[in-house]
Amino acid sequence: MEELATMMADAGSAILVWFGIFTRVAAVAFLLPGIGERGVPARIKLGGALSLSIIVAPMVIGQIPDVATTPVDTFRVIATEILAGTFIGISIRMLVFVVQIAGTIAAQSLAVAQMFGGVSGPEPEPIIASFLTLSVIALALTTGLHVKIALALAASYQIAPFGLALPAADVGQWAADSGSAALDMAIGLALPFLVLSFLYNLALGAINRAMPQLMVAFIGAPAITGMGIGLLMLVTPVFFQVWLEAFDTVIADPFGVLP
Repeated sequence: MEELATMMADAGSAILVWFGIFTRVAAVAFLLPGIGERGVPARIKLGGALSLSIIVAPMVIGQIPDVATTPVDTFRVIATEILAGTFIGISIRMLVFVVQIAGTIAAQSLAVAQMFGGVSGPEPEPIIASFLTLSVIALALTTGLHVKIALALAASYQIAPFGLALPAADVGQWAADSGSAALDMAIGLALPFLVLSFLYNLALGAINRAMPQLMVAFIGAPAITGMGIGLLMLVTPVFFQVWLEAFDTVIADPFGVLP
């Protein structure tokens, strides 16, 4: 009977460890670019989470000691793993938010903010933001996102051990620093469009001052839109390169602050 009880305890511990790994992976998968988008069915997201957990579990199972299976311990393990996965998922998802913010700023600068897309988010957004967001999602997927995230999840157990909660003070400081860094990066990516908008309005004001009777707005609106589209074509390769480098940096260290 004692041997049976021991075997049952070991089996329960192993099941809890596997389920804990799955909860961390699932929390990340539901926030990943591509698989975590609102248009992806929940079954596809769940299938992706299961597939990732099958890949990650053998990589980390040897690092995790046996855990108690009491109700309190079970709840603690599941809660801490969900929180750790959510933390990692948000750190990666924040780079998508950066692109959405940068695209919105660019659209406002080019006077095309009234053209809504609303493809990649629940709320309407300018078409430039939708274009850039979908492009970086495709870029992430085509550069091996599944491999990068599997390695990142395996490495995350070195910083956030299985079943242990992250310090609240550190999480709060990370949120403040990452939010500030994300906003700085978004403004930096949209800076060429801000400069173009400034020069355009400066020239428009000078023309209007010289010829008050001329309806400069009717002439300037097509000009700023055309120049903006041309600028978008020029800076997009650099935009994607900078974003991909930041994305790889965050994937390599999801507990760090945006570069």
